[in-house]
Amino acid sequence: MKRTLKELQELWDKLGDIPVNNDDEIEEDFLNFPAGTSKFDVWHWFDERYPNGVAEDLMYNTEE
Repeated sequence: MKRTLKELQELWDKLGDIPVNNDDEIEEDFLNFPAGTSKFDVWHWFDERYPNGVAEDLMYNTEE
């Protein structure tokens, strides 16, 4: 399922509410990722869907 950038932004914001343990694993299910999944695997999923990648489009984007 292709998602809009707005939908991806909303999901990214929701991901920020998911607790992560000391092993960098999410502690709750998120989308199709079960608890225990590496947060980096989830980030990679987002990275594949953003034209410029997560870092540029989500983490460091200062455009409003």
